[in-house]
Parts: sequence; C-alpha cells; structure tokens
Amino acid sequence: MSAVSRPEAAAGGPLTGTGRPTGVDLRTGARRQAALRLRPRWNKVFSDLWGNKVRSLLVIASIAVGLFAVGMITTLHAIITADMRAGYAATRPANILVTVNQMDDDQLEMVRSVDGVAAAEGARSFDIQAMDEQERWFRINLKAAKNLDTQSINRVTLEEGIWPPGDRELVVERNKRDEIPAALGEMVTVQMPSGKTRRLKLVGVVHDQTLGASNNGGFFLAPAQAYITMDTLEWLDQPASYNMVYVTVGTRGDDEAYLRTVANRVSDEIERDGGLVYNATVRGSHDHPNASYSEAIAGVLFMLGALVVFLSAFLITNTLSALLNQQAQQIAVMKTVGARSFQVIGIYLALIFVFGLLALLVALPLSQLAAFRLVDYLAIQANFTVLSYRTSALAVILQIAIALVVPPLAGLVPILRGSRVKVQEALSGSLVESDPEHNGWLDRRLARVNRLSRPLLISLRNTFRRKGRLALTLLTLTLGGAIFIATFVVRVSLETYITRLGRYFVADINLNLGQPYRISEIQAALSHVPGVKRAEGWAFARSELLLADDEAGEAVQLLGPPAGTILIDPILLAGRWVQPGDQNAVALSERFLSRFPDLKPGDTLRMRVNGSDSDWVVVGFFQLAGKSAGYIAYTNYEYLSEFIHQPNEAASFRVTAERDDLTIEQQRQLGAQIERYLQDQGITVSEVNAGKSLLESSTDGLDLLTNFLLIMAILTALVGSIGLMGTMSMNVLDRTREIGVMRAIGASDRAVMNLVLVEGVLIGLISWVLGTLLSLPIGKMMSDVITNAIFDAPSRFTFSLVGPVVWLGLVLALSILASVIPARSAARITIREALAYE
Repeated sequence: MSAVSRPEAAAGGPLTGTGRPTGVDLRTGARRQAALRLRPRWNKVFSDLWGNKVRSLLVIASIAVGLFAVGMITTLHAIITADMRAGYAATRPANILVTVNQMDDDQLEMVRSVDGVAAAEGARSFDIQAMDEQERWFRINLKAAKNLDTQSINRVTLEEGIWPPGDRELVVERNKRDEIPAALGEMVTVQMPSGKTRRLKLVGVVHDQTLGASNNGGFFLAPAQAYITMDTLEWLDQPASYNMVYVTVGTRGDDEAYLRTVANRVSDEIERDGGLVYNATVRGSHDHPNASYSEAIAGVLFMLGALVVFLSAFLITNTLSALLNQQAQQIAVMKTVGARSFQVIGIYLALIFVFGLLALLVALPLSQLAAFRLVDYLAIQANFTVLSYRTSALAVILQIAIALVVPPLAGLVPILRGSRVKVQEALSGSLVESDPEHNGWLDRRLARVNRLSRPLLISLRNTFRRKGRLALTLLTLTLGGAIFIATFVVRVSLETYITRLGRYFVADINLNLGQPYRISEIQAALSHVPGVKRAEGWAFARSELLLADDEAGEAVQLLGPPAGTILIDPILLAGRWVQPGDQNAVALSERFLSRFPDLKPGDTLRMRVNGSDSDWVVVGFFQLAGKSAGYIAYTNYEYLSEFIHQPNEAASFRVTAERDDLTIEQQRQLGAQIERYLQDQGITVSEVNAGKSLLESSTDGLDLLTNFLLIMAILTALVGSIGLMGTMSMNVLDRTREIGVMRAIGASDRAVMNLVLVEGVLIGLISWVLGTLLSLPIGKMMSDVITNAIFDAPSRFTFSLVGPVVWLGLVLALSILASVIPARSAARITIREALAYE
C-alpha cells in the first residue's frame, strides 16, 4: 500500500482511538489551533486602534504630551546641570577674589607662595563711561591684565574678532554687546573720570562665564564688561598696578570653609606687606553665578512635568472608561463565546500597550529636539556654554517606564470594571450609566429648567449626563487652566517682589563721584541743574565679617544714609531701623539670618571696616533680596562718616527730581544733565545711574523663568484641550441614536453642530471657574519655589486678573476648536447610520 493511501499518513500521523493524530503532529496541530485562537484577539486590538482614528490619535497624543514633558525636562535639567558646572569649572574660575588698593608683580609673587594657593593673577578693574547709540553715557567695566592670551584664571572664549586686544584696543563680553554701537573695527568713545574722552578700537567679542561671579547682584546686574591691555591703562589715566587679585586653590575648590581659610591667609600676607585689603570673596570651582536660576527652573519644571503626566493619566482613564462603556455589547459577545475576564483584560491592556508604544515613538525624538532648542536659548540667557548635545539616558529610561507603566495603571480601573460585567447586563445596556433624569439633585434641577431654549437646554443636560466622564474632563482642563493662570500669578508676584525692592532705591538718580566731596558743595552745584529737587550724601564703606579668632569672613556693604532720609523705606522683619543718634548700630539684611540663624536684635556683630576692627550692635533685620543681594547693612551717615574719617563728605549721592514718577528714560535724561553740569564744574563723576535701572535689570533673570513657565503652561493647556476633544468625541458616539432621531424630526446640520459646540463651551466655562480658584494655591507654591531658590525667601503672593482674562479667551477658543471635529462628525451622521448603530 502506498503511503498516500493510508488515512493516518494523509492526516499527518497515525490515528488514535479518538481519531486524533499522535506524536509530533499532535503538538503541531495544537500550536496551529492556539495561533488561530489568538488571531481574533489581535484583530480586535487593531480594529479598535484603526477603526476610530480620531480616538486613537487623541489617546496617543495625551500619552505623548506627558512623555514629551518628562523627556524634555529631564534632558534639559541633565544638560544644564552638568554643562553649567563643568563649563564654568573649565574656565578655571577664581576661587578667591581679593580687592586691594594697589599691588605690583613682586607682591603678586608673594601671594603665589601662600599655603593653599595654586595660582594667582593680578588685574586692574575699573568703571568708565562709554557712549551708546543715542550718544548717552553708560557704565562699562574695564579689566586690564598682563598676558591676556596666556591667562590661566577666568579664561574667556573668543566668539568673534581677535583675542587678546592690542594697545588702545578693546574686546567686549557678549552679554551686553548690543549696548555698544560700534561694529568690529570701529571706534568706541569712552569718557575718563577727568571728563576727557578717548576712542578705543573694538576688535573682538568674547564669552566670559565668570561674569557676575564677584558681584552681589550676580550676572543679570553686572555692567557691560570689556578687556584691555595693561599698556592701555596709562593712556586712560589709570595707574599700571593691580587692584584685583584672582586666586585658585589646588584642591577642595568647592569647600567654602577651606576657601575662606586660604582667603584669610592671602589677606593677612598682603596686609603684612603694607597693602590694604578692602574685601575678599570666595566662590566654588563649580558654583556658576546663575546656579540659583537653574535650580529655580529645575524645581518648577519638575513640578509642572509631574502635573502634565498626572493630567495625561487621567485623560487615559477617561478615554478608556468611555471606550468600555461603548463596547459593553462587544464584551458580552466575547463572554458569550467563552472569553474569560483575564482574556478581556489582556485585549485592552494590549491596546493600551500599543498606544503607549506609538506615543513613545512620537515623544522621544520631539522631546530631545525641544530640549536642545531650549538649552540653546538658556545658554545665552543664563551665560553658560553647552558642551555637547546628547541624549539623557535617564530621560529615555523615564519615558520608556512611563509609557509602559502609567497608561496601564491609568486604564486598569475601567478595564477591571468592564471585564467583570455580566453578559446579561452588557446586552441589556446596563453597563452604561443609568438614566440621568433621575440620578441626583442636579439632574432634577436641570429637568425643571424651562426658561431656556430647547437646543440650549439639551446641551446643558447633555453636559452633565456622564458625570464620571465630565469629572475627569474637568480635572484635566481645570488643572491645565490653573497652571496657565498660575504662570501669570508667579510673574506678577515676582514683579511685586522686585517692586518692593524699589523701596530701597527711591531716588531718581544714583550718583557716584571719583572722590569724596563736601556734601554742601555738591548740593549747591546740583541746585543749579533744572529739574533737581534735592540731593543726599551717603557714606559707604567696604567691610568684612569677622569670625572666630578675628578671621575675615563674608564681604559686607555698609551704607550710611543721613538721619531722617525719605529715600529708603525698609521692610522690617525684626527689631527696628537705625535712628538719629545711634552709635555703632546696624540694621542687617535677611541674608545674615541665613548664615547666622541665632543672630537677633541686641546682639553684637564684629566687622572690619576700612581695615579697622570694631563691634556693631544689631538693632533690626530687613528684607531685601536674600542671597542675590549678599550681605548689606545700614547705619547712620553721621556715625559712619566719622568712623571712616570723612565727616561732612561723601562720594555717593542720591538725587530726587522735582517731578514725581519719572520714567526710566526721563531719569536717564536728568542723569545726563547732572553729569554734564558737574563735569563743567570740574567735579569728577565716575557713575550715574537711573534709579529704576536696577529694577529693570533685575527683571531680566525673572523673565527667563517666566518664559519657561509659559512653555509648560502651553503644554498643560494642550493636554486639557486634547481631553476635551476626546470627551466630546465620546459623547457624540454615545448619542448617535439621539442624533438620528433629531435628524429624523427635522434637525439641521447647524443645529446638531451647535448642540455639541455649546456643550464644549459650557465645559470650558466650568473649568475656567474651577481653574481660577485652583490657581491661587498653585501660584503661591510655584512663586515660593522660585523666590526661595533665588532670594532664599518666600514670595509675596499677588493675584492678577490678567491670567484669568487671558485664559478665559483661550479656553473658549480651545473649547470651540476641540468641539469642531466632534460637531462635524455629529452633523454627518445619517438617519440610517444612527438607527443602525449598536
């Protein structure tokens, strides 16, 4: 008998008593049957994925937005944190900056021999006036040093032109390059303290990451910076000696206590050699001047990123709840043919897995691209160098983890609820929420409303029909709106904080002279300037805190306004302000409390003022700008001027105008008049600043923060609009039969579209009210995160109507846009399709 004639051979193996093939062929057949059983499940998954493209796109978009936010923020933080620290350290920044009266190369060599000093370089730093495009004078800081091309401390990077400059040439730092009107190769006019002018050739532009490292105000308050050679000093009427010493240490460059110890050794060595040390400041090798701003950005962005992921998860939950309600009968059919609960769960988890995978493929490259673009922007604004553009491993891991974990967790509850439904309940439609007409107090009240038009009443009732779905939609849209409004709250709160600082800068003009003059002489001269009302002479002294064993600590700005001045309105935190007749009494800024938390009014503080050690009684504490302003103390002019041996004299004056509320431009014009008149009188002027210029500069760093907040606000608003669009699409599907009935009795396309649009607008308006209320605590929390990072102090919460008004317009626009596609879908439903819909 041939092989093909045997039944068992044709079947693929010998038959058993049951008629089934045995051996290997039996296992192969089982695998084939299992594959056939799996195939319908995957068909179901891909049918749900592809069958309703709008719904699938909304779910993918909602997951992708959360992943995008996490990836962008994590990558941004990783690059900024690493590159700001490493890039700053690569410039070999000065760990110790000592300000002296004068020093030569021999004394500098002596500093290099101090224990703990790895390298020391000298420079001469001084302010000079430069002419801008409007032919006005503005302050520019010039730094002169020997061998600029081989300097090993505070290295700069050439961006354009040549480096180093030659004799009578100038190179500017890029930060305030726009203030200097000359192009490369052109001349820059500067004015010396004597009033004579010189013209320097602009030959290059450099990037200096250490800009602001030695200023209490930091980078954003630093003046324009430029560099010249030592040979140019004499031509500018400056002595060819150093007044700044830059020191680096070999090890422990980030140990503040060790740096202070070395700084004290350097100061002592200079003073033993007969030099005069004004102050010595220390900074870690990785402590970038704008590190506090990056910390503030990171804190707020991580908080907002977590909220975006939270919103995305709720959006997934909402969408899957609606999907399972719509597919109740499909679940019943699957159970009727033998599907078990875990199999139903597996189908929908597989669907979620596919959603998450597709969202991950979209979010990964986009988040990296956005992070790189934002890093470029931030590098310029915050003055650091991007060392490389790279993908953050942590960002990728977080995105993958969130894509695989968050969506299944968000959809688990509706999936479990849908999988446990009984066949009879699903076929009868009881899985869907019960009749809303008899569900609760709100439904009964809506049922009694009869003064509204029938279409509006239908939209109003439809809005509250699916309360669970409505609640989740309102949650996403409300949080998105709250964060958007909170962004404006943060901005206004920060502006209020800065405006309050203006109480310390009430004068219209801050005038610094090249040397102390008798106050009466300057007041008499200024009385001849039109528009000037009065002038006050203030005493000023460079001071240092004295710690244990009289070792010098932090530098302190000691200011002495005259008794009874109205040009300062302090914000007291404890104790009192200095009063007429006080002897060696000081009021301290809140920065002292951060360093010395046990310090209180009545205690004694030891300081070195102009080289003399003395004790000062603390009478109170005031709020200024925390760590951004450094250590500031106020005392009486009468006492301080005697102490520094300059009675009735001052080099610093505060001038007020006859007119109140001058604009910053008007203040500058008045300052120019004052400067010209004083120079005509032979009085040396070193600096003239508008009173509002400091506040204007302070807002630059805050604008940087609020711009990032606005980016995150846009992301959250996007999540909310996606959620609303998904809800409206689900609602249209739920009401397919209703729409068919309405079309059957004569409802037009426009009428059907209006029902959906009105419902979307109502949801948007409700979310606007809730979002406005929720923005209050969120705005306060975000403001505190920023001000604690920058100022080391909580914010002064200020609410602004701008945010709610702007968000009202946006939420209405988003509600309409999110409802347009569902409304058009509803209008296209034919009567036949509606009545045939299951």
